[in-house]
Order: sequence, then C-alpha cells, then structure tokens
Amino acid sequence: MISIIGATHPGQRGHNEDCFIASSAQGVGLVADGMGGYACGEVASDMVKQIIEEAVSNNEGLTEAIARAHAVVKEAAAADEKKAGMGSTAIVFKMQGMDYELAWVGDSRAYLWSKNQGELRQITRDHSYVETLLSSGAISKQEAINHPNRNLITQAVGVAGENGLEIEVIHGRLGVGQQLMICSDGLVDEVLDRDIASLMSAATNSEEALNSLVTAAVEAGGRDNITVVLASIENDLAVDDPALEREAIAPVAVRTTFLNEGPQPAAPSGSPPVKDFIETAVHEAKEASIVNTKWAGIIDVVTLNAHMIVSGMVVAIVVVGVLFYLS
Repeated sequence: MISIIGATHPGQRGHNEDCFIASSAQGVGLVADGMGGYACGEVASDMVKQIIEEAVSNNEGLTEAIARAHAVVKEAAAADEKKAGMGSTAIVFKMQGMDYELAWVGDSRAYLWSKNQGELRQITRDHSYVETLLSSGAISKQEAINHPNRNLITQAVGVAGENGLEIEVIHGRLGVGQQLMICSDGLVDEVLDRDIASLMSAATNSEEALNSLVTAAVEAGGRDNITVVLASIENDLAVDDPALEREAIAPVAVRTTFLNEGPQPAAPSGSPPVKDFIETAVHEAKEASIVNTKWAGIIDVVTLNAHMIVSGMVVAIVVVGVLFYLS
C-alpha cells in the first residue's frame, strides 16, 4: 500500500556522508547526514543507519533508537581523537498503515506534499542557529536563505547541548494525493520550497518526483550531499480501500508554501536604506496581518513621503528665522 523510495547523490563533493533507508516492506524511511569530515561523517551516519535498522527489526521505538545511536556515536568519537566532534543528523519515520510517526534531530527536514491542494508543508523545525533566529523573528525568511551560518546546527546524534539530546516527535496520517518527504539539507540549500512544490506537482509518479528533486539540487550547484526519501500511497485511485477513507491528519506546519505562489525576492545584501527597511517591515506586517489596513496605510504615506516632510520642516524653520530677523 505504501511505497517508500530513496536516492542520494554526492553533489560536488568527492565522498558522500549521507545515508538513507527506504523500506516499503518495513514501512521505514531514514535520512542521516553525517558531519565531521571524511571518514568521520560517513562513519557516524552509517552507525545511525545500522542502529535504526536493528531497532526496527526489534520493534523498538524511534525515540529509543535515536537515543541509542547518540550514545554509540558519542562513545566512538570519545574513543578515537581523530573522530572528535563526529556526529550525524537523523530523521526517520515509521508507517503503520496510513499512520506515521516521525522523529528527528538536526536540520534534515520533513515535508508533506498535498497534490490536491497544491500545498507543501514543512512539518519539522530545524535544530539550527538560523532557525532559532528565524523563529524568534530576528531575521526574515529571505535573510535565512543566504545566511552565512545557515549550516550551523545546534544538536546532532553524537553531539548535544547542555540539556542533552532533544529528540522531537510528531504523528500524522497520509491521505489520498499526499506524499511524505524527508531530505538532507543538500536539497533545501539548493532548491527553494516553491520550486520543490512545482517539481512534485509536475511529476507523474513518485519515481519521477524523487529523480527531479535530486537532479534539481545537483543542477543548482550541489554544494553538499543530497538525499531524498519519499513515501507515497501506491495507488491514489484506490479510493475503495477502507484504509484510504479515513481522514488525513497533517501535523502543524512550520511553514506552508502553495503551488505557483510567485517568485520569492532575493535576500538583501548589506544594510538597506532606512526607508526601504521600513517599507519592507510594513509589507511583511500586512502579509502577517499584524498591522491593520488603516494604520498600514498611514505608515505607507509617512514612509513614501518622508523626504517631503523633512524638506517642509527645513523650509518652515528658514521662513520663521527670516521673519524673526526682520522683526
């Protein structure tokens, strides 16, 4: 019923530190993106893969499996100074019929594509420095795209913060026309969400969608390893199947992109002029319904005519000064 397929590509790099699992028989998908350089990142991600495979075979929970992988990778890094700092992201889902559980650590992501609605939902939040800034409102989505520290993650399997490893878990249920996709940052660093939506919409089957996503990331630069795993209902037309009659359950979206949403403006370079900054802030506030129409209109008038107001004030001061002198 559920088809799970995956693919990986080294990109421009000479070696591939990504690992994945795509098992339709077991209903499992995994993406692990290793870090620590050659012979370290590869080792860490492969450890994660092996432990997840073993855990699934023993019917262990995903949280327990990731926690065990964390302990194993951490111990291996401590035992060999050449592997110091070795770690890996991990994002894994387990299907039970149409229902799924998804757990992750790091900045590998999960998306839910709904073809009927033309909607792409990012359903996991990156454990990264840039995501922290973005979630707090310190930077915009456009600024996040080209942020110099966008690949700095805050935790990974084998590397955790002061509070230990924080594994996040969500649940959902696939519906007709939906696909669950997990990927390494090698995809999303090269292909914008709106383009991911376009590629998935244009694909006639899951294999075409998978290949077009990986190819797009490679052609866009492929600066990192690229891995994608895709879970789909094998036959979207099998609406007579009782399992497909159950209502889909979508996790809360971190961000949502709609098909043909329009071009996304490039991230600003340097410090923009104050006027441009204010106008951008007002525009974003309007889009988010933070500023009501009346006050947004007043602010627009002020910002667009700021130079006229300042010029008028200068003229008034000069006139008053001349009148005072003549009197």
